[in-house]
Amino acid sequence: MHAPDLAPTDARTDLDSATVATMPKSVRRLACCRVSCATHSTDELGAIRPAEPLEVARRIAGHDRVTEAVVLSTCNRVEAYCSTRTPADRDEGLRVAREALGDPDGARTETGLDVVDHLFRVACGLESTVVGEAHVLGQLRRTFETALEAGLAGGVVTRTADAAVSVGRRCRDETDINEGTVSYGSATCERLEARGRVPDRLVVVGAGEMATSVAKAATHRWESRVDVVNRSSAPEIVTADGKYWPLESLGAAIADADAVVTATGAADPVVTAETMRELERETVVVDLANPPDVAEAVRHSAVPVMDLDEIQAGIEAAVSGRRDAIPAVEAAVTDAVASFVDRERENRAEDTLRGLHRTAATIRERELEQARTRLENGDDPEAVLDDFASALTGSLLGTPTERLRTAARDGDDAIIEATHRLFDLDADLEES
Repeated sequence: MHAPDLAPTDARTDLDSATVATMPKSVRRLACCRVSCATHSTDELGAIRPAEPLEVARRIAGHDRVTEAVVLSTCNRVEAYCSTRTPADRDEGLRVAREALGDPDGARTETGLDVVDHLFRVACGLESTVVGEAHVLGQLRRTFETALEAGLAGGVVTRTADAAVSVGRRCRDETDINEGTVSYGSATCERLEARGRVPDRLVVVGAGEMATSVAKAATHRWESRVDVVNRSSAPEIVTADGKYWPLESLGAAIADADAVVTATGAADPVVTAETMRELERETVVVDLANPPDVAEAVRHSAVPVMDLDEIQAGIEAAVSGRRDAIPAVEAAVTDAVASFVDRERENRAEDTLRGLHRTAATIRERELEQARTRLENGDDPEAVLDDFASALTGSLLGTPTERLRTAARDGDDAIIEATHRLFDLDADLEES
């Protein structure tokens, strides 16, 4: 496999050098290695997609230069996000992430603000095969929450994801990016109708989001019986008068079905040639899984099979009008990225303020203890209070005073001017 480019730019090309130079260190520690439907086919993505994304994230987070790691795996993308101990460690973080994903050809990398911008675009549906599709927002939220619960995130990566979910929700509420919403479920029903297959009995294999979407769309659209086949019971899927079948009874479940829709997360095909031998009628199969649920032998048989690409093509045609909303969403993303950077700067200030208050509290307690001791020994209270105030002021201003005098000797006017602004001093600075 070709050597990866592990030296991407530090931020988007629309940012000036001054903005990049003042970027919060937390943002500069971000890195992402990814493959998606924009660069890889469905089969290629299926081969790259990890069976256990959380375990891949654990391997990345196990590196001593990585502080957080999350692997987002959906039908349209496999993306590893991480933060490192310092911005200088990002290349090492990218190398570890790439290796954990299997060193895929054609992987793209981002660092710094580019990571924030990309994740925000993903959340808003701008990076999906179907512009504005809704599933990715829930997938993103659950993935990052799981990583947080597993102790793999909780810092800037989690804050980036939270902000991404927020802008994703806002864009769907305030723009037309999800106008004419078409779910995989309704798109599947439309494709079945287009083939003249309004089923009396539909069998849905799986119990995830896509399977649930299909079952809901079918019961809403048709007066059909919908049965569900899954490894465990799926009471959350409402299917009217349908029934649940265990996966080991798949052959019997589909024997007299008019249509079968598969959407499991299985690593190997669940619909095999042996399974299809029990069919009692011509049945159309829709495979929404990636990797595919339908074995190659079935795909090359007389059984009509529609795959995920065909359903996505139908969705794309149905939602082409959403493209008109893209400029408004991109503007919202730009604003959200700027706000995120501002908040990260404020977070740094909060850390500094907490440290300042801790130091002040330590000095206060030390001087109070000395004052109490003197009062217990019978010293004059007025003298104790006067000395306490002087000692407290001296301790708090001692180090800043020394640093300001050094700055004055070195001709460092920036520190002097910053102090003037920070303490809102009345007298104007005068050149000596």
